[in-house]
Amino acid sequence: MINHKVIKALKQKDEAAFEYVYQQTKKGVYAIIFSVVKSHQVTEDLMQDAYMKMMTSIDQYQSKTNFNNWLLTIAKNQAIDYYRRSKKEQYIDDVDYENRLISNETQPDENDHFINMIEMLNEEQRTIVLLKIVDNMKFKDIANLVDKPLGTVIWHYHEALKVLKGYEDIS
Repeated sequence: MINHKVIKALKQKDEAAFEYVYQQTKKGVYAIIFSVVKSHQVTEDLMQDAYMKMMTSIDQYQSKTNFNNWLLTIAKNQAIDYYRRSKKEQYIDDVDYENRLISNETQPDENDHFINMIEMLNEEQRTIVLLKIVDNMKFKDIANLVDKPLGTVIWHYHEALKVLKGYEDIS
């Protein structure tokens, strides 16, 4: 849990406090970014950006709010901004195209399998599933983060699991 003492240390640029926050939040930050960009490499880059933004914005953090939700909102915004920028560029990477042709003839690795499964979900389901499974967040916290009623979040989660189970049955 990120408490007032840790936040105060962050504001003083304390490296140990930053490391503590990173260790406590990295799974959730990863999950929320990956749910938008669907690329492990881009997610890792955007994680760095999100933590840098956290440090540059730490003085704007309001102490009575949930720090984890505040950080995850920063991460989600970083991912959405990246997604919008990259969508405008829309270029073809010859190397990536070549790898995709090759991978059609071979068995996909675990990353391809994971990405194929996650892509079957809509963005809302993907975000909820990743936060629940990767970061082990409570449904109540996920509901606060995505600004949806608790029942709706639980329903989306179960619907996503049905979709994923259907994928596993056909593969």
